[in-house]
Formats: sequence, C-alpha cells, structure tokens
Amino acid sequence: MDNTNIILKIEGLCKAFGSNVVLNNFNLELVKGENIVVLGKSGSGKSVLIKCIVGLLKPDKGNIHVFGTNMLELNQESLDKIRTKIGFLFQNSALYDSMTVRENLEFPMRRHWISLTSTEVKDLVEESLDNVGLLHAINMMPSELSGGMRKRIGIARTLIMKPQLILYDEPTTGLDPITSREIVQLMLDLQKKYHTSSVIISHDMSVAKLTANKIIVLLDGRNYAEGTYDELKKSSDKNINQFFEFAS
Repeated sequence: MDNTNIILKIEGLCKAFGSNVVLNNFNLELVKGENIVVLGKSGSGKSVLIKCIVGLLKPDKGNIHVFGTNMLELNQESLDKIRTKIGFLFQNSALYDSMTVRENLEFPMRRHWISLTSTEVKDLVEESLDNVGLLHAINMMPSELSGGMRKRIGIARTLIMKPQLILYDEPTTGLDPITSREIVQLMLDLQKKYHTSSVIISHDMSVAKLTANKIIVLLDGRNYAEGTYDELKKSSDKNINQFFEFAS
C-alpha cells in the first residue's frame, strides 16, 4: 500500500498503570478517508488508546505515526503543530461552562499557532455551527443546551480547524437512540464533506454498523480481531460474537 495514504499507524503500543496492563502490543493502521471503529468493553483501554494517539498520555513502548511523523519523538512545539491537524471529540464534549458557544469555538483558535484575523475567526465559528445545524445557538451557554446539542457543539469545535484526522471518544454516550442516530449521520455527512479519516471509540454496535469501514476488537490490550461489521458478525469466536449478540 502507498504509505502516503496511511494517516495513522500504531505499532506495538504498550501502556500500563502500575500492574494494570491496558494496552499490550496493540497495532492499528488507518488509511486516508477511512473510518475505523475500535470496539471494546468499558475499561478495555479504548480511551487510553486515543489519549496516547493525541499525546495526552505517553505510552510505555511502541510507535505512533500520524501523517508519517512519530508522535513520540516530537518536542512540545512540534506536537502542538501536528495537533492542529487532529480533531478530538471528548466523551462529555468538554465544553467550558463559563463560556458561550461562540467563545467555546473560538478557544482552540486562540491557542492556535497560526494567527487568524477576527473576521476569519468569526467566519469559521459560524461555518462550523452551520455545519451542525446550531448557528442559532451561538450566544447560548452550555447549561442551556440539551445533551444532543452539546455533542453537536463538541463536533463543531472539533472540526473548526479542518482536521485531517478525527478521534471520537464514545460519540453517542448518554444520548437517546434517535439523537444517537442523528449524531452518527452528522459524523458521516461531515466526513463526506471534508474527506476526514476517523478513529471512533465505541461499545455501541449501531455506531459500529453505521460508521465503520473496519472494526478492531480491543481485547486484553491488543488488536484481537479486525474486519468489517458483517465479517465479524459471522464469527464463531465467543469473544467477538458477544458484541453482536443483541445487534440488529
């Protein structure tokens, strides 16, 4: 495969907290334009994985190449620059309660190493909110938003710098089934519009079915199985089919 198409490559990733081994020789390869869903039970290490990818946690061993660059060899300035190409949607959307929606979206641009004019910032904020159907909420406070609206604002903030890689941490957690499906459709629409590549951390089989080009089953800290939704659903391995037991 042409290496220029590889957005993310993880090799032999290990991470432990004391005697608790969370990731144990984990491997992953994400190709341009692809969605990979990492499927695992609660506490299996899914969130630790994406925090390692973005540099919020330092792994004990292994390599993480993003856009061909080893994230573990970068100084803070270089890491900050490459992070501008990575969008990270936190599980709880991580909005600042003391800031309006507008201010929440402006915040990552204030910290951005590329200077933007006030007009450029305004245009990016409005475009991002329009993308998620919430331009009318621009002056609202997070406390005034529903769970689905908060998630949409989180996605808008994630996409505001036009990232090439998006990391979604449990994008539908805490949402009702209808709102969950709306969020999933929004993710797919924005992927199509901006040609992004994504790693989606989830235990929600409907998210996996609707978004994944490929699914990785994270078990015992490693890439236990890999394939499409339909391929894995047909598996006779009880460690795999337990995820599909109640899937439609």
